[in-house]
Amino acid sequence: MIILFDLDDTLLGNPMETFLPAYLHHLGQYLSEFYSPKELPAAILNGTEHMINNVDPSKTLEECFDDYFYPLISTEKEILEHKIIDFYEREFPKLAPLTNEIPHAASIVKKLSEQDDKIIIATNPLFPKIAIDHRINWANLGIELNDFEYITNFEELHFTKPRPEFVAEILGKIGWPDEPVVMIGNEWDMDILPAEILGIPTYYIGKPPEQSEFTLNPLSSSGTLENVLNWIRHLKLNNHEFELNNSRAAILAILRATAANMDSFLRMQISPSRFSQRPKADEWALIEIISHMADVDQEVNIPRIKLITSEDNPFIEAALTDQWADERKYISNNPKKELMRFISNRVSLIEVIQNLTTQQWNKLINHAIFGPTPTSELIKFIAQHDRIHINQMVKTLETTQQ
Repeated sequence: MIILFDLDDTLLGNPMETFLPAYLHHLGQYLSEFYSPKELPAAILNGTEHMINNVDPSKTLEECFDDYFYPLISTEKEILEHKIIDFYEREFPKLAPLTNEIPHAASIVKKLSEQDDKIIIATNPLFPKIAIDHRINWANLGIELNDFEYITNFEELHFTKPRPEFVAEILGKIGWPDEPVVMIGNEWDMDILPAEILGIPTYYIGKPPEQSEFTLNPLSSSGTLENVLNWIRHLKLNNHEFELNNSRAAILAILRATAANMDSFLRMQISPSRFSQRPKADEWALIEIISHMADVDQEVNIPRIKLITSEDNPFIEAALTDQWADERKYISNNPKKELMRFISNRVSLIEVIQNLTTQQWNKLINHAIFGPTPTSELIKFIAQHDRIHINQMVKTLETTQQ
């Protein structure tokens, strides 16, 4: 099972009303030769808002922050970078006494790790990885940092809580494994709703709101952290499987997160030869998967949605696209250009889907294979197609040689 844990006040006692002012004060004093300590907190918080508001799948959270922060303080990042790293290495650890270990957190995490569950620290990625690693260590969870399947951070991710894209991007990072996934956290809007939008069962640490406009997954629960293991055991006994919600918010989150995952591949130090290396003779190389997805968006998905908006009774023909890999010689394509082409095509597809009216979203179309099908179901197929190929890409990267 894939288990996403929030960090602050879920696994680590860290009241932000005391921690955040102290953090900003320490950072302001440390950077006082470059910017006024009185004005730095507002600059940091405004930069954080830029990260929270980002929906650009080609821009990491770190880039969102940098693009706002460094022009504001009239200093190049290269000048401050070593100073900031030094702050997180030397000064940030002094904030540890403001936090505290949470009872049962370590025993729960250790037990799940021993059961070979995939544990992800899904904290809001508003800090660099070095700061998040410190906070995990302060929680004293009984396992090494490398034992976590993934730890969120602002260097790699493109989206923050409370966006469902945040959860979808994490799952794409680990290759959308075909296994159950759950989210555990103590903040209703930040931890619970983003996962629920996708269809992921959640465990809310606390008492849920008496009234909520959102219908929760029937497997979701709430209570104390101590009871998390019993809840997970119950899910396993019931053979819980992940099923994506058929809502526009859920599907768009997958589609946008896939573009962000592709941007991450673009940033990896992967040699061109590795992009064209096939795991087996009858399996696609990375470049073939990427080119396939870029062409499908451009020549199948976008034209289909436009046809649906322009015709009363559209007929959707079956698209036979697998043979394109050989016919179009994908294996010889340029990886960087193809990744950028996919992201560009995907942004265009998202725009077309966002512009659908409610009537068009629910409209019945005639599909050559599936017969009468709602537009929403057709678009859900795209998200499922994404998950299959992101899984394929991650596995291919793991099996091909450096």
